[in-house]
Amino acid sequence: AMRLFSRLSRGFALRPPPSTVAAHSTVMAAAGLGGAVGRRRWRSAAPLRCWSRGKSAEPYSRYDPLHAKHGPAAETYVPPATEARIRSLQQQIGKAHAAGKYDEARLAAAECSELALSHFGPDHPVSASAVNNLALVHRSLGERERATALYREALVLYRRSVGAEHQSTATVASNLALLLRDSSVATQPAAEGATEEDGELGGRGWTGESSADGATRGGGGGGRGGGEDGVAGGGLANGGGGAAGDALQEARSLLEGAILTRRRLMGETHPEVSLGMAQLATVLRAQGDLGAASDLLERATEQLDASRFAAEAQAGEGAKVTARLGALLAGALNSLGLLRKQQGRFAEAQSLYTRASSLYDTCTSTSSPDAVVCRHNLAELALAAGDETRARAIQLDIVRRVEAGTERSAAD
Repeated sequence: AMRLFSRLSRGFALRPPPSTVAAHSTVMAAAGLGGAVGRRRWRSAAPLRCWSRGKSAEPYSRYDPLHAKHGPAAETYVPPATEARIRSLQQQIGKAHAAGKYDEARLAAAECSELALSHFGPDHPVSASAVNNLALVHRSLGERERATALYREALVLYRRSVGAEHQSTATVASNLALLLRDSSVATQPAAEGATEEDGELGGRGWTGESSADGATRGGGGGGRGGGEDGVAGGGLANGGGGAAGDALQEARSLLEGAILTRRRLMGETHPEVSLGMAQLATVLRAQGDLGAASDLLERATEQLDASRFAAEAQAGEGAKVTARLGALLAGALNSLGLLRKQQGRFAEAQSLYTRASSLYDTCTSTSSPDAVVCRHNLAELALAAGDETRARAIQLDIVRRVEAGTERSAAD
């Protein structure tokens, strides 16, 4: 009997009750780690002892099967005020960032990061997520050095809390890589007339969403600040040398590792894998490896096109999923169009830009940063082809789009 009791005790100790997981999910959802997938991640990565017990207005009853014959044993647990505050701050950050109120978002993100680190400690995914999102806000403000340091910290925290082979770890690695890419390209002289941009590939970079989330997801976007800003100076013929070249090489290694992780976790044709390939292609293009970049972008667009078609064919997928895939496809098409222009294949570039612009208008909004960037690339292409009249018409259309978007934001 004692042996059986010991075995049962060990078994129940390893399984937190459903109500405990539900309480944990409250804050995890605010950090972008909610849902069924998030709960699975937590059970394997964050021990129950990380959660504190205290008084609250929302108690729950935990049923203890060991004492079932004597009646259920109830234990009151409610997330303490600190956890409720973290959840509230996460929501404030997202709203302020989406509205372009970056200073307000920074204050909330700084408080959230400090609270998470002090309450959960550094070895917890909520702390890692808070640091990542603080980095994203600093990036939106153009504070690249501070954002880089925070992304590096978040990457270390995620590796310690959930391991290297985790989607959130891959998301932060991608965020850091794309910031390194943009910082290195910004220090290099662009080829004459090269002002096109890749646009945001993958959203905001929020964790745990590439986001790819952010990202971004996502989620990661007012002000192009989500974790995947555009690449200024698309005409670079090589990756440069010195610090810029080293940064591009580090960015390449980080993205290659993130792609491998996502392939193992999600499969070869998952949209997040396709997104990673498109992001890696922008780094290869900055390094001057146009052939490899072209191959990756072609594969990425084919896979994203197939994923979007499959989502449209399944009524259960929902409009948000289809729109998300459409925006990812548009970003890859825009980058491929930029590459084709560099290769002197103007007709192909125009076709790609036009399709990307149409997708952005359908899946985001006509005044979204990505839609505007894509229209700008079309105008630059028209100028390169000597069609100043068409370029001017596109530029006027961009002004109308931005003004209309500003009026809508003011009305909201």
